[in-house]
Amino acid sequence: MTSLSVIARGTLDEKLRWTFQLYDLDGDGVISKYEMATIVSSIYSLMGRYTSPAVSNSTIRLHVDRIFEARHLTL
Repeated sequence: MTSLSVIARGTLDEKLRWTFQLYDLDGDGVISKYEMATIVSSIYSLMGRYTSPAVSNSTIRLHVDRIFEARHLTL
């Protein structure tokens, strides 16, 4: 219930913090490529049969690599 409150009524900082904690699966303060791949894979699993063409592990790796490349360019 607290999460819904943060998403619906929280400040931008609270929403960003909540989202970061969602992606930081092991709670170490860093989002690793492994954690990002797990999240991206979970999102594709939720989409199920509606992804066309079907999503492969190599597609997931490509998306994660692009996310990490973009992150380095903006720092």
